[in-house]
Amino acid sequence: MIKKAAIAVICSVFLGTAAEAGELTFEALGKARTLFGYVHPQAHHARQQARYHLPTRFSLNLLAQYDINDSYQVGGYLNIFYGLDQELKDYNHGSWGEEAYLVLDAPFGRVVGGQSFNAAHQLGVGAPDAGVLGVNQSDLVNFVANPNWQRNRRGTAYRTLNSTDINTDGTAPKITYYFSPDFGNFMFGFSFVPDSYSRDGLLNRHAPYRNNAGYIASVYHNQELGNVSLSASLGVARFEDIDDELSAGVSLYYKGWTLGGSVRRTFVSHKQAELNRRIPHWQEGFDAYRDAWAANVGLGYEIGPIKTVLSCFYSKAVGQEYEDRIIQLSGRYQLDRNLELQAAVAHGKFSGDGAAESNQGYAFVTGIGFKF
Repeated sequence: MIKKAAIAVICSVFLGTAAEAGELTFEALGKARTLFGYVHPQAHHARQQARYHLPTRFSLNLLAQYDINDSYQVGGYLNIFYGLDQELKDYNHGSWGEEAYLVLDAPFGRVVGGQSFNAAHQLGVGAPDAGVLGVNQSDLVNFVANPNWQRNRRGTAYRTLNSTDINTDGTAPKITYYFSPDFGNFMFGFSFVPDSYSRDGLLNRHAPYRNNAGYIASVYHNQELGNVSLSASLGVARFEDIDDELSAGVSLYYKGWTLGGSVRRTFVSHKQAELNRRIPHWQEGFDAYRDAWAANVGLGYEIGPIKTVLSCFYSKAVGQEYEDRIIQLSGRYQLDRNLELQAAVAHGKFSGDGAAESNQGYAFVTGIGFKF
């Protein structure tokens, strides 16, 4: 409670500063996306799953900002999300969610307080993404269900990592500090999470460690090497009595081509891992992600309104049968500033304890996205 109170005090100071500074400027942005897909299951992996799906997502972004002077700016942000026909109810309220946070930009850096992703997640670099299914936390699972990723009425179980970005804490309330030193093209970020549980993270709400704190640090670097732009990131995290995590990524851009990839590793003591896997009435391996690793790699090309990406994602729990493989070719065409067409073909192979806990299949997806 003391840690949460500290966040509330800092946020109220930011808000008070904005209120006293003068008139605020407001902006509202919205997005909507609908995907239609056909699923072709393979042999005994059908799992009695529907062949056609129509997942739809809506988002509304509200912001208020004030330039106090040339050096200071304060802002408040509220992002609201809602999803239909989602296999995973992984917003921070299930089918819907919000991010609400305050930002102070000053000569000493940027301070963010509230519901937001941690520094390593925000600064992470990895495989390019055309924005259709996504490489990390892939929406392929809305078409080909992954038995290793579960967040619905049956409970929460992540037997493998679903992202190479550090996302164990999701958008749990936190304080994050970013700064860029005068030397090089570096940016550093640090996050403190007093309570790591959030429904858009990986933690099960019944886990005994769900309310423990987290500490995350990250560094991002960008460098121009002739005609090549190099970006790289490194993240580390310690979630108390949960796990320790490392992530790293690199991306190269050259004349419309982008080649990138990233890896993530989580560590937990053997004793802790076995203890939590064997608690009665909980699903076997519900927190196997705590001792696991994941990787992605992709090659993308963008010219004018067209972007296409070929990417792969792989994750596995150490010493367990739980394993995920996703390969996809996706693309989008920007018709105008407010409308884009999307398409993807993807294959997912998700292995669990035997055929009954596995799934495999292809998804053929088209979609349309709006901005307003």
